[in-house]
Amino acid sequence: MDTSSKTNVEQASLWNGTAGNAWVDMQALLDGVFKPFAHMLAEGISAESGGRVLDVGCGTGATTLAVARVLGTKGHCTGVDISEPMIAVARARAEREGASAEFISADAQTHAFEPSSFDRIISRFGVMFFDDP
Repeated sequence: MDTSSKTNVEQASLWNGTAGNAWVDMQALLDGVFKPFAHMLAEGISAESGGRVLDVGCGTGATTLAVARVLGTKGHCTGVDISEPMIAVARARAEREGASAEFISADAQTHAFEPSSFDRIISRFGVMFFDDP
């Protein structure tokens, strides 16, 4: 197994286990701490331009949902995260809000996204876990 694959397996294990569950348990507190970053990212999106936005490392969905609110019916925001527990919370939040957002449980580094399927890619802190090319 090469170093990159080993790192991905380790990250998936961590975020689908203790780390992911800890973030789920602390969701409200973490959303409050990171709210300025979600606001800043959402502020950079224009509802008038519409578009399709990918939120990499979306966690429990706070930033994805903030962007989806800005886009309204003129766009769509998709969140992707390696953590099943966090994606489950994000999906439940979107359903409660009736948000124009969807969530994919996958490793953003290796997931086979359709070419040209997004106009913008954002990340609150998710890409810091990526391997160097």
